[in-house]
Amino acid sequence: MNPTASPNRAWFTGLVLHTVIAHATYNGVRVLISYRTLELGGTGVVLGLMTACYSLVPLLTALFVGRLVDRGYATVVLWTGTVLSIIPVGLAALAPNLGVLLIATMSLGFGQLLTTVASQALIPQSFSASQLTAKFGHLTLGVSIGQTIGLPLAGMVADATAGQAHITNALWFMTGVSALTLIAAVIVMLRGRTPHVSRAEAAKGVLTPWTLLATRGMKPAIFASMATLAAVDLMTAYLPLIGEENGLSVTLVTWLLALRTLASVISRLFIGTLTRRWKNLSLLWTASATAGLCVVLIPVFSAPWTLAILLIIAGFCFGLTQPLTMTWVSTLADASNRAAVLSIRLAGNRLSQVAIPSAASVLTLVAGSGIVFTISGALLVLAGGVTWRNHHEKW
Repeated sequence: MNPTASPNRAWFTGLVLHTVIAHATYNGVRVLISYRTLELGGTGVVLGLMTACYSLVPLLTALFVGRLVDRGYATVVLWTGTVLSIIPVGLAALAPNLGVLLIATMSLGFGQLLTTVASQALIPQSFSASQLTAKFGHLTLGVSIGQTIGLPLAGMVADATAGQAHITNALWFMTGVSALTLIAAVIVMLRGRTPHVSRAEAAKGVLTPWTLLATRGMKPAIFASMATLAAVDLMTAYLPLIGEENGLSVTLVTWLLALRTLASVISRLFIGTLTRRWKNLSLLWTASATAGLCVVLIPVFSAPWTLAILLIIAGFCFGLTQPLTMTWVSTLADASNRAAVLSIRLAGNRLSQVAIPSAASVLTLVAGSGIVFTISGALLVLAGGVTWRNHHEKW
């Protein structure tokens, strides 16, 4: 399948819109599911299980989904993921017990995998290599916007509802929001149909995951992506603790995190301009290392104005690393393995979301909360160093 852009570019606008709505749903609903877990009698251990299971299914199925997309079934996968981004939200609202809620959580996690892999794969299938970073930047901009509006939207609806049913009502509201992805998916269909490849024909060009990982540049790209995602998750989880230890209000900490997200949105708006002035690898290793240094300094400079500066710089860099790693891995593979490598990258992200925070949380028992930022920052600097070693390669 050669990258050929559809003459009707409205489909890409639909894809970005789909991404905004879907990620608003994922971000808002995951928090609501945590509250729903507590309503149904769940403990902290059960909350951890819900979180792990959300990422576990994508971790186990990512490569299979990627292979399916590589055979030309991206739109089928996108539609399936869209449905699984709507029904589980309603199921969470109806859940009479923790078992049903767990099924809803796992289904939603699988739905996110399907929509993410399909959305990312449609870009290299439709655009030339010179356009990839800008298009991935637009797609991840949609992710950032969705994440920014999803949580406050769910929270406002829950807070506006009186009585014990406020979480359930908020879940029903988010079900309605997620249903808007159906309209966006219809717009994506304007792209046209991708020719399907038979299993036998696809098998001729398929490389094993280990062969793909052995491709020069693949592991550094995935590592850079993993380090960034883990740092974002750890910052979101532990900045409130740093704030509490230093007498910062909840409102102030929330605004600091919002500044980080806004900085990511801005960097993704200008990523096309930046990559025209600097090589992708140079931009990536610089962004990873700079973000790492900022993250390490968070526990050291805890005054509000210094934290704001550190989070704005880190957020700007975070906004660059994800689309840049998408471009990197997608250009390292041929057309028959492109969605597979994007899936492997996504599986690595999910692994980092489970393993790195778990290890960091254990270390806080003996070294305090600051160790979390030291670890995540050091991983980012290391990722920058590993990427720097590949800076002589041409993308």
